Amino acid sequence: MIREGSIRLPFTYAAGKSGSEFFHALQDRQCILGSRCSACKRVLAPARSFCPTCGDASLKAVELGSGGVLLAWTERPGKGVFGLIRLDSADTAIVHRILGGCDSLSSGVRVRARFAAARDENPQDSLLGFEPQEPTEPAIITSKDHS
Repeated sequence: MIREGSIRLPFTYAAGKSGSEFFHALQDRQCILGSRCSACKRVLAPARSFCPTCGDASLKAVELGSGGVLLAWTERPGKGVFGLIRLDSADTAIVHRILGGCDSLSSGVRVRARFAAARDENPQDSLLGFEPQEPTEPAIITSKDHS
């Protein structure tokens, strides 16, 4: 006999030391925190406890700034627009909400983080999303060389 149904499993996720530092920086200082690997020199967004490239665990927290480049995006009907964003000082990209519609979006458009005006109880709500910026020059998307 097979019975179909669903099970709800509420859980609490422990963000860990680097994840907690990342969320507190969003909430308390309105900044995006990343990690710089001392071994391979990559800058990771968001902050992490080890480098996924070389495996080194001696990372230093760095502020990444609020500007970046939109690499790709998708629209989820009823949910909004989400983009893959590489912040200016980072080697990796993050996924977050894109504020506004997707009519004028293109790969390479500049975006800037928009933070909540008031400190929210939930640090995840501190970063509202990323706003496309008026184009001044076409952005050139390159990979960074750390050799």
